[in-house]
Amino acid sequence: MTAVIADFDIETIDFAKGNGLIPAVVQDADTLQVLTLAYMDKAALAETLDSGQATFFSRSRGGRWRKGETSGDFLNVVSVTPDCDCDAVVVKVRPVGNACHLNRVSCFGDEVAPGVGQLVKLERTIAIRAVADPQESWTARLMQKGVKRIAQKVGEEG
Repeated sequence: MTAVIADFDIETIDFAKGNGLIPAVVQDADTLQVLTLAYMDKAALAETLDSGQATFFSRSRGGRWRKGETSGDFLNVVSVTPDCDCDAVVVKVRPVGNACHLNRVSCFGDEVAPGVGQLVKLERTIAIRAVADPQESWTARLMQKGVKRIAQKVGEEG
């Protein structure tokens, strides 16, 4: 297996405790917002490590599924970290779209990332707008004017 996620030994994970499944807490790598709780069998974890996209085991469907296959809302994996008992993992991701099947950022209801996550969300928005067509993006036009004008505008808004 050529793992995208380095230094992870899948053989250390104890799938037996959960009858072949482990809980996977999925967290936004940048905002640290918890996005969802899902389950993985060994094959889903292996696919996640190989592909770099979060893959889970659906208890209701009885099989594996890669997040985003039907919705287009993928979870690109940054890291996978086992807990101290090696019977659960935290999967840090950079989401493309929403994590929740109800079209929300998080399955836990908050549309807006808490705390410092607010700044990361703002940073993502600015980054997207900065590379947009200057004819359609005020932010892109401002960025073209340089650091001095950007600093002046931040001062005005502050």
